[in-house]
Amino acid sequence: MGEPLANYRNVIAAIRRMNTELGIGARRITVSTVGVVPSIRKLAEEDLQVGLAVSLHCASEEERDALLPANKRYGGIDELLTAVREYTDKTKRRVTFEWALIEGQNDDPSVARRLGRLLKRHGL
Repeated sequence: MGEPLANYRNVIAAIRRMNTELGIGARRITVSTVGVVPSIRKLAEEDLQVGLAVSLHCASEEERDALLPANKRYGGIDELLTAVREYTDKTKRRVTFEWALIEGQNDDPSVARRLGRLLKRHGL
């Protein structure tokens, strides 16, 4: 389907329809993103109680740039995590971080420790 938050208007319309027409509770809907920072900030302003999941996959800027070209486009990992923190502060909702383990690339315990330090630094 592609990046949901790159198609923001239609995704929000679909969420509202699922909620009102199909009776699916907003809290049972999660929007997953690679980190479209402006749309994360817009989503925080919506009157929706949907979940947010961020496909992080990397704990360093260089690794994330190589794996996800959108990282640079939207300001990098620090800007993304700042937007996520703003989202949690505004909505009072938790965010899920997604991580695809890639053997030999991001599956080492030292990477997990770097991730922990990164999230802690951003208060997440």
